[in-house]
Amino acid sequence: MLPPILCYHKIEPRHELGVTRLSPRRFARQIERLARAGWRALSLDEVIACALGERDVGARELAITFDDAYRGLREHAFPVLRAHGFPATVFVITDFAGKLNRWDVAYGGRRFAHLAWRDIERAAGQGIAFASHTATHARLDWLSDAAARRDLVRSREALEAALGVPCRAVSYPFGIARAREAALARDAGYSAGFTLVRAWSGDIMSVPRTPVYVWSPPTPVVGWLAPIERLGAIGANRCAVGTSFIQRASAAASRA
Repeated sequence: MLPPILCYHKIEPRHELGVTRLSPRRFARQIERLARAGWRALSLDEVIACALGERDVGARELAITFDDAYRGLREHAFPVLRAHGFPATVFVITDFAGKLNRWDVAYGGRRFAHLAWRDIERAAGQGIAFASHTATHARLDWLSDAAARRDLVRSREALEAALGVPCRAVSYPFGIARAREAALARDAGYSAGFTLVRAWSGDIMSVPRTPVYVWSPPTPVVGWLAPIERLGAIGANRCAVGTSFIQRASAAASRA
């Protein structure tokens, strides 16, 4: 059995044309509301233990994750989580640590910075676990087996070198994790993989999460609007393929 697993992205005061950004105020209100309702956040190790059947999921237990490791987490998310005693897991695009998000399409023309390695090292000792979101955020299903494996291995090795502990988990870019991608991740040294908005099959390499988007309710994922929220998340996640096509077209144009 799995606990509800929330997946955030940007916690930023700056606006953008996209669905993954939440304002710091909105994020803080969501976390405060969950805490007041008696929810407890689980660590990455506890989530993995639940997925493996080694630990029962308690009442009002959930997990909080962040994809992409944006720098805004440092000022606007981590202090809120610490104030409520909530651990969380951040999945890092390791080639872009400390850099702008040039792997992404700049909808609205704005770029956002990622956490630097010094930020990651500091937060790792304060209740935040860090794991892989691959090295480049490329769609693994568009890469050859060899290229995908290199991307996965490079990310794991970078995190282990920076933090000095094994990197057990990977979050697949765009939530894409079919049997091939899951097998490649296992071969690359990961023991758990995290996806987005899919049914739980019992496979530790394909643990589903629900994204928290701009339209999410005050009590995200676990409130009474959860079924509607999930449908919206499924639609948004499927539309994300547009970002990949734009990236591919831009790369082709730059080479021409």
